[in-house]
Amino acid sequence: MVFVTAKVNFIPVAFALTCVSSVALATTAPTKKSGTDKISHPAARTAPDAGNAHSKSVNARREELLVVSSSRAPNGVSNTTPGGGLLPIQTAPRLQSGVTRDYIAKQAQTSNALSLLQMSPGAVVGSADPLGLSDHAGISVRGMDVSELGLVFEGMPAGDPIYGIADTAEWADTENISRIDLTQGSSDIATPSYSAVGGQISAQLRNPSKRRGGFLELSGGTHATNKDFLRFDTGELGRSGVYAFVSGSYTQNDNWRGPGTNRRYHVDAKLTKSWGEGSHTAAVFTWNTVDESPTRYLSLSQWQRYGRSYNYAGQYTPGSTDYYRQFQYDRTSVMISAPTHFRLTNNLSADVTPYYQWMSGSVPSATTLTPGKIYYGNESAGTIDFPTVYNGKAAVAAIAGSNSYNTGFTGNLALHTGINTLRVGYWYGNLNKNSLYDYAPVSSSGNIMDDTIRTQSGAVLATKNFHLMQQVNGFYIEDTLSLLDHRLDITAGFKEVLMSRSGTNNIPGATYSWSTNTATPLPRMSVSYKITPQDTVFFNASTGFHAPASDVPYYDAFNMSTGKLSTRGRTDLKNEYAISEELGFRHTGLVNVSVGLFNYNFTNRQVSSSVYVDGALTTNFINAGGQTTRGAQAEVALRPWHHFSPYVSGQYLHATLDNNLAVGNDYLPTKGKTAIMSPKFTASIGISYDDGQFFGNLYFNYVDSQYSTFMNDESIPAYKTANATLGYRMKSFGFLHSPQIMVNLINIGDSNYLSGIYSAKTNAKTTRGIYGTSIAGSSPTYYLGGGFATVVGISTGF
Repeated sequence: MVFVTAKVNFIPVAFALTCVSSVALATTAPTKKSGTDKISHPAARTAPDAGNAHSKSVNARREELLVVSSSRAPNGVSNTTPGGGLLPIQTAPRLQSGVTRDYIAKQAQTSNALSLLQMSPGAVVGSADPLGLSDHAGISVRGMDVSELGLVFEGMPAGDPIYGIADTAEWADTENISRIDLTQGSSDIATPSYSAVGGQISAQLRNPSKRRGGFLELSGGTHATNKDFLRFDTGELGRSGVYAFVSGSYTQNDNWRGPGTNRRYHVDAKLTKSWGEGSHTAAVFTWNTVDESPTRYLSLSQWQRYGRSYNYAGQYTPGSTDYYRQFQYDRTSVMISAPTHFRLTNNLSADVTPYYQWMSGSVPSATTLTPGKIYYGNESAGTIDFPTVYNGKAAVAAIAGSNSYNTGFTGNLALHTGINTLRVGYWYGNLNKNSLYDYAPVSSSGNIMDDTIRTQSGAVLATKNFHLMQQVNGFYIEDTLSLLDHRLDITAGFKEVLMSRSGTNNIPGATYSWSTNTATPLPRMSVSYKITPQDTVFFNASTGFHAPASDVPYYDAFNMSTGKLSTRGRTDLKNEYAISEELGFRHTGLVNVSVGLFNYNFTNRQVSSSVYVDGALTTNFINAGGQTTRGAQAEVALRPWHHFSPYVSGQYLHATLDNNLAVGNDYLPTKGKTAIMSPKFTASIGISYDDGQFFGNLYFNYVDSQYSTFMNDESIPAYKTANATLGYRMKSFGFLHSPQIMVNLINIGDSNYLSGIYSAKTNAKTTRGIYGTSIAGSSPTYYLGGGFATVVGISTGF
């Protein structure tokens, strides 16, 4: 593929960022807390000098960790967040949305972090099932897919570190998540991510309770769904000041369409400790393993013809490649982090978060091989005995296996002097990833055999045998100036991210090793002014980048039937780069409002595309050159008023391609076309009710049509969905604390819709290029939105 660099209009103020030396992060002091409220995350507690007005600006620097809660209900519901938990107070000088326990605790217990964000402005959740259990779910924000968002869980990078897949079901049980924030368009300067070109998703666990006790929740629903969850809080361990909780869950369900059963086992744990005046630390551990039968993605024509009946086959036909057991995958992950805040002196503080992430799994796919015409790299595989051969084709499973180790830390020092704060930080990350795409025989009953196909010489038959190594060094500096009695805050910062990638390829005939290095400058600035204590106007200009979200393009690949080189590995892949500007306004009070305008300019716009290579599922990306994105978003919510909390949000989006798209030796005429995954309008409306005993909500979501090809010759229709919750909270009796029953109704209209784009394409129809070449089209594939489902849960504290 030929890469095309588009012209980007750098605004003068963005260039001036590197010259500003004494400016401040635009934030405001945390919201005043009532007598029973508390800060839910240790990193958001009192700044070094709570009596110093300057420390308010310092504390607000970690605004995404601020969670206000009370102990009214054992599931964390406090009924204090506007919009029923959909519009938490934000102080960052950027457009940012979020959800708190007031909303999370009233959604289906099987939800994941992505599905919980579907009401936020600009968020389009491409869900493959109605329950939120599937790891194979996507999200796009302002037209940027999940691989272009920074994913942060408890201060550490989350999701697949190379492919950018969120895998949010692995992060935590929703019963333990205290808050999720979605930053549309930018990220915090300290974010440990090399994919946050389009925004950031951050999730936090609840803190351990101050009292010993626990929480039990049992859920069941349609599609043979059940989830069992148990959490135990230790209270204070002795007189150590250490508090901890540990929880475990088991979830199982049948696919809502087609055959297959899914199982998930999960453990969360967190420990906190405070010492001195203002120093505190936390240790976070999560473990997840999943055994999942994915539902089948489908093209527009397949959806129109078959609808929900287009699935993998429940029975095996000899020689077929659509039997569901040949697609069932497994995956296990561990995430550990230790976010720590040190108050070194009255004027000096430090934050350090070491982290460790391990992921391992395999994704099989059904395919066939032709005996006698099989190559291992550029070498003939020779004679191979297959247990099942039908019509000259051997039935096999192509297994995409990988394991990765991602370790590192992020930290900063903050110096507070008068009205000025200087923050200097560093991020280091080290990733090792092994990928082996090999083959296993299939039995006469269609099951994948516990064996590996080998060549005549005894080597493991594979199309990929990669080892990728990556090191990231990120340096940043941020200076803060707070004027007019802290009503005017000005911020400027600069971050430089140095990334080195190298790898080896053990496929015969391939280039054995490669390496590449990039350095990306990331200046930014923001200004925030408090018109009144309740009204704030802000402006920010920031930059972001996104490293290539796949290892495949770096390596040589061979045609398995001919042994000829099909793709030459490249090391000149370019990072996607964006400059964004936002102008916003916030009002807090009985009615809470957040509105804003935004503008982006992209170069080397990357779009992930999932494809099968020799039967094995892999991820590649399309470089779409330049793109301009503009729009507006708004959120309005009411604090609980007579127990009611309404919420409304919406976004208008205008995203266009700035250049023609290179395909082979020609160009598709895409300049001026609408960008893919960019619905012009999205809107959400809902209302929540909670009087302490009876509670419920009703939410409606609308997503406009969106293109799935760069030529705009195929799109998915607009769709509407609605969800509802009904529940009753009983009085405590005996050792049971506030038992409750809750019913969740998902997609109550049973809408049959395509929820998102799984694999985008350049063009769906044959198109003549700029130079006259006939460029063949190919069909995009889509997520089929989940049908109607019900989940009933009973829970109690103890």
